[in-house]
Amino acid sequence: MKETKKEMKEIVKEMLDDTARTVDKVRFDIEKSLVDYKFLPGKDILETDESVIVHLILPGIKKEDISLKLTESKLKVKAKFDVEHSMGGSFVTVKDRKTGYIHRTVRLPKKVVPEEAEAKFENGVLKIEIPKQEKDEGISVDIL
Repeated sequence: MKETKKEMKEIVKEMLDDTARTVDKVRFDIEKSLVDYKFLPGKDILETDESVIVHLILPGIKKEDISLKLTESKLKVKAKFDVEHSMGGSFVTVKDRKTGYIHRTVRLPKKVVPEEAEAKFENGVLKIEIPKQEKDEGISVDIL
């Protein structure tokens, strides 16, 4: 009977050690993904004849937590994030919460008119459309 109790204690200890290692690994993976995400949200820059359009991917961010600063040649985005992950098992529940700021500066391909910019945030994507200072309007030339 004594051997059985010792064996059971050993099995429980191994289970707890294994669970602790698993929790540490999951926490490391979550923290790594948040750190990687924190510094560089994805972006696309499109250029039309009349404007520059910037799309920034900001999943899980609220519209009211985003601030934009725009000059003729740069767009600066700052966004606050507050992310909570929860994982539960039969014996252990792990909750992890991270808060911080995302900063991104985007150099624009052409000079723009900042005062006429329009921004829209929908489904985790921030779209900023800014008219160019010099529009790529062509004129027709008659061939002689």
